[in-house]
Amino acid sequence: MLNKNNIPKLSVVIPAWKEAKRIGQSLEKLGKFLIDHEFGEVEVVVVVADCPDATFEIAHSKSYLFEDYKVIQAGHRTGKGRDVRLAMKHAKGEYKLFMDADLATPLHHLKTVLRLMEEEADVIIGIRDLQSGHTGLRKIISVAGNLLVRKVLRLDIKDTQCGFKAFRGPVADDLFGVQTINGWGFDMELLAVAAERGYDIRTIPIHDWKDVEGGTFNNTAIRGAISTLKDLLTIKWNLVIGKYETTTDPAPVLQET
Repeated sequence: MLNKNNIPKLSVVIPAWKEAKRIGQSLEKLGKFLIDHEFGEVEVVVVVADCPDATFEIAHSKSYLFEDYKVIQAGHRTGKGRDVRLAMKHAKGEYKLFMDADLATPLHHLKTVLRLMEEEADVIIGIRDLQSGHTGLRKIISVAGNLLVRKVLRLDIKDTQCGFKAFRGPVADDLFGVQTINGWGFDMELLAVAAERGYDIRTIPIHDWKDVEGGTFNNTAIRGAISTLKDLLTIKWNLVIGKYETTTDPAPVLQET
């Protein structure tokens, strides 16, 4: 049920690109979890960029699982940051959370988000144990990358890149309104601006986070690291010149169903 103002308590945004093999199962797990734990008014928004598989069609077919549900077709693939921004623009919850389609962060952490929402936290982010959560090349890149981000952006946050973050509605509107990074580095941009604004940032330890096989990042680790480094330097420069003092105009959504 929605409240009298037709505003859900929480919006859950799921970016999905080439996720045909698991988006259906992930949505089924999410639907069951929300019912079993009586979450109340929850909106689910799936955003899908153009891809060669049936991700959009499968996501669209799962509308029966949720009372408040939409699938956004984002058009030509530009990056996860662009997709999440578009979905956040359409989400209407009192809090807006984005999470990865692979459910690498177990759903029970949504209960902690709910508790922190009741305390009116501005930003709620998952923090992984990068030493044990990742393996191989991705572990090296993640650990080194987070250390660099903390140094350059002066963020007292051990993990900026976990795909599990929630924002109080007006805070989401503010941060995503000035977001400029469309790729992997959008997380650190949001947190850098949030810290500069003085928002209350709460963290959730995700000790049971799992590096799920088959993710799109695993196949582009080096390229993704280079792109994120470029994003880091862009964010630092934007902070220096005061770029985030002016709201940006996100690209339009092509199709919503």
